[in-house]
Amino acid sequence: MPRRDRALRGGFRLPPVVPPFNTLNHRLFTTLWLFAFLLAIVGPVVGFYYRYTEPANNSQLLLGSRAGFAVSPRDATLVRFTVGPEAETAGIVAGDHIVAVYGLPLPKTMPVTEEALAAHANDPAYIAMGNVLFGTDESEVPLTVRDPDGHVRDVTVTTGEHHIVAGAKRLGVSPRWLSFIDLLQVLFYPFLLWAAWLLHRRNSRDVVSSLLSLAVLLNIAAEQPSSVFLATMGIPRPVNVAMYDLGNVLLLTGILLFPHGNLSWRVVGLIACLPLLMFLHGQVYQSYFICFMIIGVLAMIRRLRQTDSSEQRQQIRWALFGISAYAVLRCISIVCDYLKWSTDSFGHQLLVEMSAGISFALAVLVLQIGLLIALLRYRLYDAEVVIGRSVNFAVVTLGVAAVFAGAGDALKQIVYNYSGNTNNEGPIIFAAALATIMVNPIQERVQRWSERRFQKNLFLLREDLPGNVRDMRETASLGEMLEEILAQVDRGVRSVRAAMIVNGCVLSVRNLAVEEVEAWRTSVFARDYKSDICEPSDRQFPIRVPLIPSSDKEEPIGYLLVGPRPDGSIPSREEQKALKEVSEDIARAIRTVIKREAREGEIAELIADNSRRIEALETLIGTANRKRAPRSA
Repeated sequence: MPRRDRALRGGFRLPPVVPPFNTLNHRLFTTLWLFAFLLAIVGPVVGFYYRYTEPANNSQLLLGSRAGFAVSPRDATLVRFTVGPEAETAGIVAGDHIVAVYGLPLPKTMPVTEEALAAHANDPAYIAMGNVLFGTDESEVPLTVRDPDGHVRDVTVTTGEHHIVAGAKRLGVSPRWLSFIDLLQVLFYPFLLWAAWLLHRRNSRDVVSSLLSLAVLLNIAAEQPSSVFLATMGIPRPVNVAMYDLGNVLLLTGILLFPHGNLSWRVVGLIACLPLLMFLHGQVYQSYFICFMIIGVLAMIRRLRQTDSSEQRQQIRWALFGISAYAVLRCISIVCDYLKWSTDSFGHQLLVEMSAGISFALAVLVLQIGLLIALLRYRLYDAEVVIGRSVNFAVVTLGVAAVFAGAGDALKQIVYNYSGNTNNEGPIIFAAALATIMVNPIQERVQRWSERRFQKNLFLLREDLPGNVRDMRETASLGEMLEEILAQVDRGVRSVRAAMIVNGCVLSVRNLAVEEVEAWRTSVFARDYKSDICEPSDRQFPIRVPLIPSSDKEEPIGYLLVGPRPDGSIPSREEQKALKEVSEDIARAIRTVIKREAREGEIAELIADNSRRIEALETLIGTANRKRAPRSA
């Protein structure tokens, strides 16, 4: 009976996990990812430059502050508090209700959200109030206001940036710091870019980590200050909003699929509901987003309870920490954004504004920390390779520089002692030549040391396995030697399964049954296993190493089949290279053992045959002796 969570009535079955990108999809996604990565770098840098080189526009931080007071987007006619001393001098007080601008009467309540402004684009009252709230020039504006006691009076205010500057100075905040209040998240962008790079480059064909990486880049590219750059480039506002929404959709998708992209109809249904986020706005948008974050946390808790492996449980715990902390901090940011329009003073609103920005930045940061620890510690097995290469580069660079500097100074001193000339270029040329000659020896020694230090398992595979098979080929049976080879390969590349095919027969397996290997040999993935050493789309045995006894283009004596790592990723190029290097020693040892066992079998058969002949001869001799024995008297 087909499982209901895997198959529909029409016969369509879900794959157990999201398959990795094929070549075409990988190229398309990489192109999109590179574009987003460049935009996430260029956008904030250029937007930040525009923010600090163009005339100050800090009044947009506080709606209404261009006229010396603060209002809310829900109702632009109600004065929440004054900003700066000039508005107080003009007679405006908190609680005043603006009833007319330039003599044009205003509606009783006047929301100035994006939807309301678009709906009243030709309304004279909205045009007049828009000049007060969003204008850029300085001018005197006559207002008619009604105080909380019902008294109506006329006041005149001068619009400009000087109101918010005066209010900030009263609080001890400089105008430049005021311009940075809503850009606090920029401080975390370098780490987020590094995290996005690692998430994708770790395994660029892995769908889950690649989607999380792209989500981070899209959020950076769509947020301030990058949105200023997009607006300057003429990108329509809806495109900017769509980028931000797409980033959130991909983020939630990655969370629902984390860590290994396991699929079920429940998960597919949830993912299918995510694009609705791109058509929502305001509080409904925020509520919908938070609901799916909660669903993601609950799904992660369910996976944690169903996981038996302690390593995978620890991985999910770190991811759960990051996602839960993100949900909490994002909720705090949303609440701060909501409450800032209810504050009763300029100082309180600045404090809430800063809290919202810091909470949002910390939310993304903690999420990335949780995911990166989970991926780097429990999934990114290539981290050792990255560390080793970095150490190699640093030590080789320092070594070559030390050789160059030391040789140059020593030769200069020798030349100076003999000739007194310090302007000779000969020592520098000789030192450069010596440093060039020493590059390869230094690199070889450093690489050998770094492999022993940072890639111990791979080092032991490359160094110990050939010696072990040379020792075992003279004493161990073929089965014993193959089991030891698979055990060392497992330790070296940390694969979850392995098998050995010799002369067309499955002779040894590890962590699976022989029948499973035989079933794999009849699958579509095994059609080209004799010619493709690496097939990333094969979840069973992505690595197939031919065992050729010599380099004279002989036919392989067998194949070493290596499975993926515990996270589903394939062994790295360094590990594949090490397997190729030891494959010839393994093949020779197998050939030697086969010949030895065949020879020993022939000798054993010859001995057994001789034993039978000797027994037969002894029997004949015994019979003859009994016949010749003399009769008793």
